[in-house]
Amino acid sequence: MRHKRNTQNLSRFSSYFKATVRSLARAVLINNRIITTKVRAKVARPLVEKLVSLGKDIDSLAARRRAYSILSDHQLVHKLFSDIGPLFAQKNGGYTRIIPYKRRRGDNAELVVLELSLQKALPKEKLEKHAAKKTQDKEIKAMAAESTREHKAQHKDVAPPEKGKHKKDKEKPAKRSLGGLGKMFKSERDSL
Repeated sequence: MRHKRNTQNLSRFSSYFKATVRSLARAVLINNRIITTKVRAKVARPLVEKLVSLGKDIDSLAARRRAYSILSDHQLVHKLFSDIGPLFAQKNGGYTRIIPYKRRRGDNAELVVLELSLQKALPKEKLEKHAAKKTQDKEIKAMAAESTREHKAQHKDVAPPEKGKHKKDKEKPAKRSLGGLGKMFKSERDSL
């Protein structure tokens, strides 16, 4: 029985629960912010805080090993100790925040944004590359749209296949009207 047990298990077995929480923590460290339900965010928050406090101890091999035992990814551990940990070096807690977002349409669950409270700004070089890539993508889309228009214009002159060669192309008999219900059920669809 679960008398006086107030811990949340997200309606999962213990192994699935641990995997879910680890997955949420990994997603927060990779993306700096995720959108999830309020209950999941509250459950994942302590683990993210623990990992960030481990990441503040840059020189400790033991801290890196403890972080790896949770994250199981060397690149993510490196990011935690080289990028995320130094951001919070002067802070003594409150590494994450939960911001209300909206309610999910299907089940009306309360969605929130779980994010790191401090985020590293992108260097100017990366911002310039990102802006250049966006303009390049727009140019490529414009060129593709133009080529499709040209392709359609070239193939407009092609005659449609002749009718009557297949069984499906035979003329169908005209539909009979529905009598007094004709006004309610129109036999021909109105043009848009």
